[in-house]
Amino acid sequence: MKFRHVRQVALVVGLLLGGHYLAAQEPRGRSAPTRPGSSPRVEVPPPTSPANKSVAAPAVPAPAGRKQATTTRFPDPEWVNITTAARRLGLKLDWKVRGREAILTDKATRLEVAADRIEVDLNGQRVFLGQALLPRGGELFVTKIDLERCLVPLVRPALIGRVKRRPQVIVIDPGHGGPDKGMINERLNLFEKTFTLDTSQRLKKILEARGWKVVLTRDDDRQLKPSKADDLRRRAEIADEVEADVFVSVHFNAVEEQVEKVRGLEVFRFTPQYQPPISRAMRRLDDAQLSPGNGNDAWNSLLAHSIQNAMLTRLKLEDRGFKHERFAVLRLVSCPAVLIEGGFMSNMSEAKQIATPAYRQRLAEAIADGLSDYRSTLEKLRVTGKAATP
Repeated sequence: MKFRHVRQVALVVGLLLGGHYLAAQEPRGRSAPTRPGSSPRVEVPPPTSPANKSVAAPAVPAPAGRKQATTTRFPDPEWVNITTAARRLGLKLDWKVRGREAILTDKATRLEVAADRIEVDLNGQRVFLGQALLPRGGELFVTKIDLERCLVPLVRPALIGRVKRRPQVIVIDPGHGGPDKGMINERLNLFEKTFTLDTSQRLKKILEARGWKVVLTRDDDRQLKPSKADDLRRRAEIADEVEADVFVSVHFNAVEEQVEKVRGLEVFRFTPQYQPPISRAMRRLDDAQLSPGNGNDAWNSLLAHSIQNAMLTRLKLEDRGFKHERFAVLRLVSCPAVLIEGGFMSNMSEAKQIATPAYRQRLAEAIADGLSDYRSTLEKLRVTGKAATP
């Protein structure tokens, strides 16, 4: 009842904000950014002060004897300079290009960031923030949202806060089903819905052997509800009904252009409140909508990165990145949740690979390894003495 009430409130707020995402539609091509192998260079407009809000000036080098501000607003949300962010992450800061490019390191971590880019490099893997870093006054600034809900979970998860209980119940969501075939490779007569179900069933067997309680949102070729919106809502309801600790939606991707160039693996978390999804550079009013999926922003990041790392390690495919979107299937889920894209059906060579049982078995094993890593991290955090959330 509590979760149903939260979802109803979220829907009302979304309608008031005019957010079209509540239509519960998935984009035709879920991949973002669309240019293969690269992240968009985001054009950030110069900060301007709203008429009804005072805005702190961009940070500049402080005069001798005066303490420099570590956070500022231009105008929203709060931004943190990279020096402060490095201290928060326990990393050493070195400038590659002063005020433009920086490298943050310790013995186990190498984080490379650059001005005007949402993509950062973490130990050789692609991570996409919610907003591009801003250069101001010889410094770089990162949003506090990106620092606390993305970078902290990946680099210093002990700083997230109260630790989730040891995950035992997982809902695996085979994307699409029934009349909704998902992505289609017409030349090979391949349907996404077929492979999401098969991969999910394989994953279920692996996880059960590792001690998980596993629930599938569907175990045959069907749509859960007549309308797409109700179908996606029902998938989230199943997770709430079984009090799931983790929700994983399994998909395969496709693009309409440069089909033979775009390939690889992606994992999506739900976009944090106040940030635009990766498919859109500029913020909008409806980005302020708070959804149930935002209740686990930091844990979503840790879960997504754990799975992405395991998939890249085991499958050796192209890294399309750890990303974020406002996918309808993630919006209403009340536990940590991710959406996995296990390859591109629009790419002929990758589609042929996806069509083989051997690949889908390896993919299922990789996802299971990522889930085991996530659970292991939570267990280690609990040993340090942090209490579990209710």
